[in-house]
Order: sequence, then C-alpha cells, then structure tokens
Amino acid sequence: MTDYAIGPIGAHGLPERSARGARVRGNLAAITPAQWLLAALLVGGAAIHLSMAPSHLAESGVEGGGFVAAAWVQLALAGAVLLRPAKWVYRATMVVSFAFVAVWAVSRTAGLPLSGHAGEVEDVAFVDGVTVALEAAAIVLAAALLLRPAVRVTSRALAAVGAAAALVLTTAAIASPSARDHVAGAAGHAHSHGAPAAASGTGQPTTLNGQHVHGVKAHDIAAESAPNVPLDAATREALQGQLTAARDVAMRFPTVAAATAAGYRVAGGFAPGSGAHYIGGNGGFTLTGNGSFDPGAPMSLIYDGVSPSSKIVGLMYYAMGEAPEGFAGPNDHWHRHSNVCVKYAATGIDVPFPADAEVSKAQCDAVSGSYMNVTGWMVHAWVVPSWESPLGVFSHDNPDVRCADGTYKTDKAGFCAGT
Repeated sequence: MTDYAIGPIGAHGLPERSARGARVRGNLAAITPAQWLLAALLVGGAAIHLSMAPSHLAESGVEGGGFVAAAWVQLALAGAVLLRPAKWVYRATMVVSFAFVAVWAVSRTAGLPLSGHAGEVEDVAFVDGVTVALEAAAIVLAAALLLRPAVRVTSRALAAVGAAAALVLTTAAIASPSARDHVAGAAGHAHSHGAPAAASGTGQPTTLNGQHVHGVKAHDIAAESAPNVPLDAATREALQGQLTAARDVAMRFPTVAAATAAGYRVAGGFAPGSGAHYIGGNGGFTLTGNGSFDPGAPMSLIYDGVSPSSKIVGLMYYAMGEAPEGFAGPNDHWHRHSNVCVKYAATGIDVPFPADAEVSKAQCDAVSGSYMNVTGWMVHAWVVPSWESPLGVFSHDNPDVRCADGTYKTDKAGFCAGT
C-alpha cells in the first residue's frame, strides 16, 4: 500500500522530499570555511549598502537605486558562493567587487557624473572605508578560491573569526557617526550637503546650512522667525534713508574685482541663499556699545559668486554683545550661528564645516581652526536692485541666490559654484 503522506519513491530509494532534503543537507555540509567567509564579506557589504540607500534615494533616484542594486547583487553572489560554487561565481565576485571599489575611488577623487552631484568629491568616512575593506577582502579571497585552491581557508575556527570580524565591522559602520550624519543630513535637507533647507512645497531655501543658533537662547530663534510688522510713516521714512545709504555702499563695489581691489577678502565660499561674503577692506563693524549703528559700514559685501566678474547682491552687518537696534523698525531680524569653525589666512577665511553643523571644538582643533561657541549678531540686507529677496529685505536667505546650475546643491562644506 502506498504511503501518500510520504510520497513516491525517488531515484535514491528514498521518498522524493527526503531525497531533496538529503541533497540540501549534503550541499550545506560540503560548504568550505572559505565559502562561509566570502559569503560573510559579501553580506556585510550588502548590509551597509542597504542601510545607506534611503539617504541616497533622498538626493538622487539614480544614486539611491545604485546602492540598492549593489546590495542585491552582493546578496545574490553570497547565495551563489554557498549553494552554487563555481569558477564563474568567483570571477563575478572579483569583477563586481572591483567595480564597486573603483566607483568609490572615483567618487572620492574626481566625483561621479551624477545629476546634481557632477564632479562633487565626497569625503572619506568610516562607513564607506569599511565597505571598501570588505570588498577588497572579497576580491582577494575569491581570487584564492579561483586560482589557488591549495591556499583556501581550511580552519573552521579561522573562518568563523574572520566572518565574525566582518559582521562586527559591518555593524560598527552602520552605527557609526558618519553613517548617522549622512542619514540625518538627508532627512534634514534632502542630503544637499549643507545647502539651505527647502520650505515645504516651494523648493526655496529658508535657512542657511540647516538650523540657526543651536543651543542659544530660545528667544533668539523666535525673534528671527517673527513676521514683519507694518511701519508708521516716520519709521518708514527713516528706514528708507538707511536703505538708500546701504545701497550706495553696495553699488560702490559692483563686482568681486572691485571689492578685492579695495582690500576685501572672501570668507568661505559661495553658498546658495546667502551668497559669497567678502569682509574687511573699507567695511566696518557695527559694535553695540561702541558707537551708533551705521548703515554705510557693513561688515560684508555679498556676491553671486567668487569670480572677479561676480556681481554684488547684498550686504551683511555684524554686532557684538546684545542684538543692536540696527535699521529703523522691528523687521531687521538679527541672527547668530553656533558651533562655528573658521581658519584665518592672508587670502581670506576658510570655513571647513557647514554653518551650525554641530562642530565640536575637538573637530575644529583637528583642522587647526578657530572655534566659536556662538558668533556675534548678523543681519543681511538685500538692497541691490534686481536682487531684492522675495522673503523680505532683511531675510536671512535670498531664494534667488542660487548655484550656477540654478539649484541649491552644495558640497560637504555647504558651498557650490556661483556665477
């Protein structure tokens, strides 16, 4: 009598299901320690690629899709290494891993030709360093399995230690600050590398390089975000005179060439929303308690780029101590930045980190910079004809001030190419 619960007899004299199970168990038993180690290296790389895919999808569908595709290719190869070990599998592992390492090397030296990031050189971080190390190890081990079977890893203990180390490194990379910062940057402003965050539905910047004044008095933030209020006739007339004086100063330096000839030097670079700031020269400082506010003495001239022909777009005023009275009326909302790191040089000021990037003093010291917990008070004045900010003459950012390609995409320091 046939036992239908077991099924028909297979070619090996066992029920077919039992025969298949025996073959699977036999295949698993035949897997060498070297195969397990190679699979662990591939799975580690795939896990990192998958964990980083969401942040890259936020900035580019092509870039994020590449991370997802890389992860699935590595997972497929890991499965093939364990279940279908063959020379073509090891060759494919070597080729794919080498291609991933090569793409990483280009992204860190010349920049990838991706939309919105063409030519942008990425920083080397712990998370991608671990990924490259896993892929390089996979290349070496796959080559050994393919070319020199005699040098295969035969010790199960050694292979287990190697696989455990690979997975520990993978976990450390995914949990590392570099991975968290990347994801946080994408969540905060579509991974724009320090670019101004976009207002909902507008695609326009509303703050420079993220949020202002982290850890400073709460009323400072409230004051800057306060809406403009109507002015009475006397205040409006006084403000008109001040803005005219400010515009006259700006028009005396129509280009970067004119500013540098007068002794102004660039501070940082060009940032969308806030332009390129040139300080010094004939500019003055507005210091509360050291004299009255002078609209004709801005600290910075603001330009739409850093080339000699770049055009003036606005001014920035600076005050130490308490926020000054400044321009007539309550609508000049002064702001501050916190956790700022700068490097002074004869040619100007270098800004190695985005403004308000939560830079620590240790990080600043590591690049030989000067660290400030909180800056003085600043206000922008978009007084140049045709460059009036649609967000208001004293708005922190001017949405019309964009990168040369018309976007707000920046590098890791928050800068891009201006005109």
